[in-house]
Amino acid sequence: MKLSCSSVKIRDWFSSKDIEIKNRTTIVNEEFIKVFCEIKNETIYKDYFAFPQSRKGRHREHNTVSISLIGFDSVSRLNLLRQMPRTVAFLKEKVISVEMLGYNKVGDNTFPNMIPVLVGRTVEEIKETCWRQENIFDNCSFIWNKYKESNFSTAYYEDATWMGLFNYQKYGFRKQPTDFYGQIFSLTAENDLGCDKRLNAHLCIGNRMVLSVLLESASRYIIGSRDMLTWSMFWTSSLTHDYLNLPRLADLPFVDFMENLFNNDIFNSTIFIFMSDHGIRWGGIRSTYQGYMEERLPFLFISFPEWFRNTYQLAIRNLKANRRRLTTHFDLHETLLDLVDLNNLQDEVIIERTNFLYHNARRGISLFLPIPENRTCEDAGITENWCTCYTSKSVSVSNPMVKQAALALVNFMNSLLDNHRECSQLNLHEIVSARIEQLMSTEESNDSINTKSTDYIVTVNTEPGNGVFEATVRHRIFSEDYTVIGDVSRLNTYGDQSKCISHYMLKLYCFCI
Repeated sequence: MKLSCSSVKIRDWFSSKDIEIKNRTTIVNEEFIKVFCEIKNETIYKDYFAFPQSRKGRHREHNTVSISLIGFDSVSRLNLLRQMPRTVAFLKEKVISVEMLGYNKVGDNTFPNMIPVLVGRTVEEIKETCWRQENIFDNCSFIWNKYKESNFSTAYYEDATWMGLFNYQKYGFRKQPTDFYGQIFSLTAENDLGCDKRLNAHLCIGNRMVLSVLLESASRYIIGSRDMLTWSMFWTSSLTHDYLNLPRLADLPFVDFMENLFNNDIFNSTIFIFMSDHGIRWGGIRSTYQGYMEERLPFLFISFPEWFRNTYQLAIRNLKANRRRLTTHFDLHETLLDLVDLNNLQDEVIIERTNFLYHNARRGISLFLPIPENRTCEDAGITENWCTCYTSKSVSVSNPMVKQAALALVNFMNSLLDNHRECSQLNLHEIVSARIEQLMSTEESNDSINTKSTDYIVTVNTEPGNGVFEATVRHRIFSEDYTVIGDVSRLNTYGDQSKCISHYMLKLYCFCI
């Protein structure tokens, strides 16, 4: 049956003005629109579309590059190879890319891993400087502001916005942070049309995957702005955040997206950074040692034009040498800073900066500089519980010291909840697994003797709530002290168990009374 609408209209997002579509040549000047079809004043169809409008920016000249960061939440390097082989093949065979094999996360979830990329600081550090009041981020020195100062047009868009980087249990921004900002579009479209919601995210907007809507907007922005210098970040969580195997659905759409950019010669004028924040943090695989390692090792590809490789040869040699060295999100931030002004990458400048680096250790090092081969996790700003440089072995859960470590972990979580009487006291139900790492260190103590410590990686199940938690607990043998080192990971989802509390980290541990 042929369906004929008596009226097809688009609605300007901000003015709520309806514009009737009378022919197929209607020009859309609005950035976000809602399209709806009516029969006898009854809406029978509606959809949402984004049309990123080009802002005035610096005209792209010969031998200049735009920067585009495209991220997939919760995808390890190995799971990218398993789930998205066509994407990997495109990056390795059709364009010039360097894959970082030793890229190690520095925090638990997205927020403490992406703040180092975008600000170059830890969450604790921005709490002391720019994230003090009202839970907003306008005063933080984001990397896109550096590009704005150099007259780049900027864009930031992520799907699954309700749990977005700056919106989950936070208030985001008072002022629009980038020239194109897709937060309100993503949130409204998913709330109105979102379907097939699994755990935390809608997979579709109407009959289109949420990822496809994001890639559609990214294509329009990147291709539509190709004559000017741009910095953009497009981040997707919808398919990848909760399920190990759903990234496979992103493989073909993402290859189509890259092919479209390739056919429009975008790879010749843009440096692309394809990345993730961390691997999957829960589910069946996360209870295995393989899952433990993959959570800590996200993927990172850096793609650049051939003329860029030929022009900045020393910088590219360093980048390729660094692919097998220990690197982090802090290093990616320094790399993005270098790309604001390509004079930073001239051979003579790289030599001078390398000499300085040898005498001045830094937490974050640009990937265009030589990363030390003997770099440690401590050097790189990675706490022991996230470090993948150690070896470990299984130990019996009945070991008395493992039991002490497990109790120390539960007591630590309860101490975090001390001021929240709406949360239940947690009790140790079961020690699920334990691994041991042996660390020898010489520390200055009152009697100047050597102290020995043992690190236990323990996984426990707690009641009430059936929470599964993992942490590194350090046992200082001479003091019989058991201390949780770094963050505590939650390995299963908590749903509405913690709805009585709003703190974005304590929600992991709270079981509401």
